[in-house]
Amino acid sequence: MTTFWIVLALVAATWLVARLVVTLRHDGLGSAQPPASHSDWSDAVSDLPSHPYRSA
Repeated sequence: MTTFWIVLALVAATWLVARLVVTLRHDGLGSAQPPASHSDWSDAVSDLPSHPYRSA
């Protein structure tokens, strides 16, 4: 009877690990790029001088 419980525990542990792997793969964590929080800064868009403290 002890062998039955050992085998049952191994089957349950294997099933739990398999479910964890499937869940983590479908989660997509780390595989998608995060959305940009703002546009990149550029002189043409904002009309700011590249060197504001440089004298002409």
